[in-house]
Amino acid sequence: MDLFDGRISRKTFWLATLALFVIEVLLATVADVIASELANESAGDVAGDVILLVFLYPQFVVAAKRGHDRNIATWVIGSCYALFAVSNVLDMLGWLETRLNLKVFSTANVFSFAVLMFTGIVGLAILIELGLRKGTPGPNQYGPDPLEKK
Repeated sequence: MDLFDGRISRKTFWLATLALFVIEVLLATVADVIASELANESAGDVAGDVILLVFLYPQFVVAAKRGHDRNIATWVIGSCYALFAVSNVLDMLGWLETRLNLKVFSTANVFSFAVLMFTGIVGLAILIELGLRKGTPGPNQYGPDPLEKK
């Protein structure tokens, strides 16, 4: 069975998303504590970014299955997660200004603002679509309704 097969309900989506979030935060916190013990803040930032990037895949799997319940193709959800990954990699490479800068209208600040705003809007839209909207009633091309009694 493929990881992307089937559909999941909103409840399952939220429980899986919450579990992944808690594990991700715990791992990022441990990485930050270890980096601060080593007196290397930049290593903690990189470790946090790597953890965030690694957790994009399981989050994508959960979102894709929830997207199937909404009758949304995997490639649509994948496009959103590709944007999240690119944004994270740009941050890891130092190409996004994520800290306040006095040169408000510098090219780096304007680029960073545009990328982060677009990524945030897409993230909010996908969260509303997957987390708040009801799934397609009855079976669809991705499988049976997860809420139907068997």
